[in-house]
Amino acid sequence: MSTVAAQGEGFSDRVLRGWSGGFAAFFALVVILGYIPSLNDGMDHVQMSAMGEHKMMGLYMIGPADDVTHGLTALLFLVAALASGRASRLALTAFGWYYAMDAAIYLVTGFIQHHAPVSNVLLNLPHVVLSAIMLYLAYHRRAQPALA
Repeated sequence: MSTVAAQGEGFSDRVLRGWSGGFAAFFALVVILGYIPSLNDGMDHVQMSAMGEHKMMGLYMIGPADDVTHGLTALLFLVAALASGRASRLALTAFGWYYAMDAAIYLVTGFIQHHAPVSNVLLNLPHVVLSAIMLYLAYHRRAQPALA
């Protein structure tokens, strides 16, 4: 058991490992969904590869770099979940900040390029929500009981 969990200050190792496993499955699913033609404007794998990018579920442009990023995220979350609570907290911290910065960069870029504010926010919302959950799990501390 990690020192943080032993002191009752954060989520237990079991909870952190469970969330890491869940994120591994989620990011693997994101990659898999990108190769289902009915979810990608009817394009099959060959058409997607030739084009380089595809619009998943009619909402998000996904390219090879996104597939690699999401695939590596899935792999590293799986390794962390299998390794330990400490490794899971590290993965949640690293990827939480990574996806938060990714969202911030694209939100600012969208603003600079005069994209419609609502569509800009909605486009980046998945990374904002995921990074917020990851960072909450990584940094959450339980309130200490007040001394009488």
